[in-house]
Amino acid sequence: MSGWLRALGLVVLLGGLATAAVAGWHLTRDTTFADAAAAYARHPEHPLFQVDYYRAAARHYGLVAFVVGGLLVGLTAGSALLALGETLRRLPRR
Repeated sequence: MSGWLRALGLVVLLGGLATAAVAGWHLTRDTTFADAAAAYARHPEHPLFQVDYYRAAARHYGLVAFVVGGLLVGLTAGSALLALGETLRRLPRR
């Protein structure tokens, strides 16, 4: 059981970090949001610029949520599973 928990912990840890890395990579190349925010700042009353800004903002903040969520879930759940597997390995068998 401890081997399976450690393997699952490693998979969850690496999956969360990979998700955060890919989302962070996409986040750094998100020029659509910067362009839409600049256009919206120049013309805040125009509905077409508002729609472009809100659509770009939803994608941008979704990527931010994936970075934060991937880091939090990957690090906390992965380390908890690794710790549980290691604890079970060290306990004496009855």
